[in-house]
Amino acid sequence: MSPIHTHGPLLRKRMREGVPVIGTFLKTTCPQTVEVLARSGLDFVVLDAEHAPYDIAGLDGALLAAHALGLPALVRIPDHRPSFINSCLDMGAHGVMVPHTRSAADVELVADAARYARRKRGFSPSTRAGNYGQIDSCEYRGRADANNIICCQIEDSEAMERLEEIAANNSVDCLFIGPADLGLSLGYDGPNDPRLGDAIRTIAEVGRRHGRTVGLFVSSVDIVPDMIAIGITLFVCGSDQSILLSGAKGVAQIMANIPT
Repeated sequence: MSPIHTHGPLLRKRMREGVPVIGTFLKTTCPQTVEVLARSGLDFVVLDAEHAPYDIAGLDGALLAAHALGLPALVRIPDHRPSFINSCLDMGAHGVMVPHTRSAADVELVADAARYARRKRGFSPSTRAGNYGQIDSCEYRGRADANNIICCQIEDSEAMERLEEIAANNSVDCLFIGPADLGLSLGYDGPNDPRLGDAIRTIAEVGRRHGRTVGLFVSSVDIVPDMIAIGITLFVCGSDQSILLSGAKGVAQIMANIPT
């Protein structure tokens, strides 16, 4: 039987325990893709509202599918607007991935929007996350704060300059490295520039020292063992588009090699 996930609320716990987890970005805005990937064995998915054409309705459909099948789903938000963060969590996202986190002040803004205990997040128990009002309000708020994940993307030179203050903020669950944007911001010469590898190791070391999960986007699982060795334990590998394209190319290549 294909795996169906039921450990959505446990994702944050697994991250904090240093258990390696892997997911992928979703860029095709269709709930059936989430439904299929829930049967894949991936630990989570990230709905990419920064670089894919997700609107609120599209996110709602995808999060409905993820919720129904127990697949943890984060949303990579397009910016730091509290109203958008609140909406994603109300719809049942297990957390947010925050692009261009450049300072502790950025973390504070997101945490205010994500955590009820900070007394600034708008509250409605009648959402999917609140089981449509079927959970005690205090229980729901406590459960949400215990399970919702904040992944701060480290992808700017400013973030590297303020890495210690970002990592020291207790609202941060994960320092997620975006190597392409980070290399561009630092003026490096592409993904194979050794200075980018040094920056990744620096982030991993700082994250470990402050007790944060460290994550990384990878285009291939081949480098995952080496990254685990330096303390990186959360991976987003490619996207639904790249997985689909790779599989289709493989099929086409087989046919191209058949003699005619």
